[in-house]
This record gives sequence, C-alpha cells and structure tokens, in this order.
Amino acid sequence: MKRKNYWFLFAILLLSLTSLSPSFEFTKNVGNHTPGKDPIPPSQTPDTPESDLGPIQIAVQVNGDELDKLKQMNEAFMKETGAVVEIIPMESLESNESGLMGQMNLGEGPDVLLVDSQWINSLAVKGYLLPIDASQTDVPDSQLLGGLLPPVQWNGYQWGIPFDMDPYVLLWSPEGDQSELPSNRKAWLDYKNNNGDRPVFALDPDDPYAFASIVATLGGNPAQPNKEVISMLAPPVGDSWIDFIDTKGAIKPSTERSEGAGASIVIGAYSLLGRYLPEGSQLTLVSNNSNSTQPIIKSRSFAVTAQSESSSLAMAWIAKMTSKDAVLAWTEATGNLTAVSIIDNYTDSAINHSKMHREIIEQVTSMMEHDEAVRLNFGRDDGFGIYSSSVSDLLHGRMKIKEFLEQYKTASP
Repeated sequence: MKRKNYWFLFAILLLSLTSLSPSFEFTKNVGNHTPGKDPIPPSQTPDTPESDLGPIQIAVQVNGDELDKLKQMNEAFMKETGAVVEIIPMESLESNESGLMGQMNLGEGPDVLLVDSQWINSLAVKGYLLPIDASQTDVPDSQLLGGLLPPVQWNGYQWGIPFDMDPYVLLWSPEGDQSELPSNRKAWLDYKNNNGDRPVFALDPDDPYAFASIVATLGGNPAQPNKEVISMLAPPVGDSWIDFIDTKGAIKPSTERSEGAGASIVIGAYSLLGRYLPEGSQLTLVSNNSNSTQPIIKSRSFAVTAQSESSSLAMAWIAKMTSKDAVLAWTEATGNLTAVSIIDNYTDSAINHSKMHREIIEQVTSMMEHDEAVRLNFGRDDGFGIYSSSVSDLLHGRMKIKEFLEQYKTASP
C-alpha cells in the first residue's frame, strides 16, 4: 500500500513539473545579468503572441511641440494596429537618469524609452535594456549614420535605435571687419578684449551640450576640459564670458535684443536657433578647433526595457516610428535631423528654405557617416549624468574648479 502511494505521489509531482515548465522569457534573460559580464542576447522572436495589443508605455524625453507630434504619430499607429500605446513625458527625469533607474528597480518602468543616446550605455551596463536587432526596423544599419551608433553599442551588441540628432551651432552676426569667427583660443581672447564689457557667449547653463560647445569652441576637450579653459568659464571670470539664457522654451536669441545688451554669439541646438535666424546672421557648426571631425551633437534613441512583457509590440512600435515616412515627418515638424542618411529627401520647409541650413545639414551628415560625435562622460561608462550635473553646478557657482576636475576618470579599455 505504501509503495502504491509513493508511485501515486511521484506521478503527481511529475505532472506538476511538466505543467510548470517555463517557456523562454525574452523580457528577463538580459535584465538580470550581472553588469560587466557578457550578456547572451535572447531570441529576437520572443514567446509573445503576434496578437499582443498591449497596453505598453513609452517614456520620452521631448519638449511640448515634439510631444504633440509624437502623440499624433502614435494615434496613427494605434488606429492602424488596434494596439494600446501610452506616451509618458519624462519631464521630472529630464536630466536625472537615476530617477528612471529607481522606477525600473521597482518594476514600474515603461516598455520603451526615447532618451538621450548617451544614457543608453549606462542603462545597458546596469541590465535595464534588451539588445535590439536593427533588422526588425524599417531602417537597416546601412542607412543609419555610423557616428550615432557607438553610444548605443556595448559588449558587442546594440541596445538602442538612433532616432534623431540635433547638432549644436553658433548664431552670430558679422560686424565690421569680423567676417569670420576666431579659430583658436588666443584669437578668442583678442576677440573678447575688443568686445568691451559685453559677454561673448549666450547659453543655457543647464544644457551640458551648450557647455561642451563653448569648451570646444575655445579649443578644449569637451569630454574632459583642462583647468585653463574651466577657469575661463567658471564664476567669477566666467561671468564676463557667458550670458545665461533659457533654451528650454522658445527663446529669442540675444542678437535680437536691444543694442549693446546680451552676448554677441548664441550657442544652442540647431533645431531651436535655426528657427529664429535674424536677417544677416550666420549659423556655424560647433567643432573642436583641434579636431574638427567631432561635432557636438545631441541624439536620441529608442530602447526596449528588460522588464517589458510586450517586447514584440514594443519593437513594432519602434519600427513604425523609425520608418522613412515617419522620420521625415518628424524632421518637418520639429527641426531635428534624422539619424538616417536621407538628406536628399528633406523638404524645403524642413531646412527652412536656406542655403545655409542645407550646408549645415550636409556638413553634419558627412561627418556622422564615419566619425563619432563627442561623448560627454568624463571618460566613464556611466558619466553622462555626472557630467550634466557637474556642468550645471560649476556654472551656477555650486561647484569649485577642483571638484569639477576630480570627476574625470580614465576611459575603460
């Protein structure tokens, strides 16, 4: 009798183990790997029904106008597919990736991210993202600008799909014999001496790309500026060089202010300054005088989070947003350039009917086909957030020059 009971219990146990045998889980395989170890990329055909209609959440770093356009594109996707997709602005997390990581640690994160490309490496290293097979989108790797890919690649895999890019430019008006901008630091010092009490540059002190742009313009290394250039820009000396402006909203460059007020050169994103181009003014692409092949470019990429339970739908949504028609419509509405090499397809309205705009676009596109944009990370894998906060603290006088320089680390091999 006892033996029969043992066989009966064994049969029940075997049946239970068979029914509970898990299928391969696409969403958890990578997210739980130990940072620093080689992840094994999961199958790009997850065990998720093709009929998965969500809901999924998309967390995005966009401004108001961009949000309206993205919601419009998302509405078209939902109408076409029947899927439920919610767009969530990341206003409170705009410059703080640790806030996003905190949400994801609690299992409350979104399915898809549209964030600054320089966040991607750090998120991948910490196990928050899934590797992405770019062939699943309508934009093959051969069309993506090669210079935008390094920030979304790590350990031999790709963790994001570049969506758009926004080069940083100088907006200035030629005055008198000044038909060209200075080409080295000594020439800039002479320019400042001839400028009286008027600051030379106007920029947003909370924009790390604007800070990197002024460092590059003065001949420094944007990723790790030396003490000399930092001393020129930090208060109180920096007050004579920089006029603070807010570029998060629609601004009027200082070239449109009253005579004698404001700085003579505005530094900011092409998508913004290109819209407010006063008559007779010039746009010049920011580049390091000692290394002109590395422009200062902010780019954004899509990524799928490791906790997503609808990764197939997430990739379908990304594929739609990165289709040729979608990226051209995005450029038309926002002024941000696409991450794909399709300059011949830009409409006149997308480049503001200006030869100068087309020249900037052609210059940037040519550079980014082969050369990587400047990485703002102090030479560390997770350094972009530290770089951003340190720049703001330095320019606002909350951080000393010595403390700023102590943030630098040697880049990992």
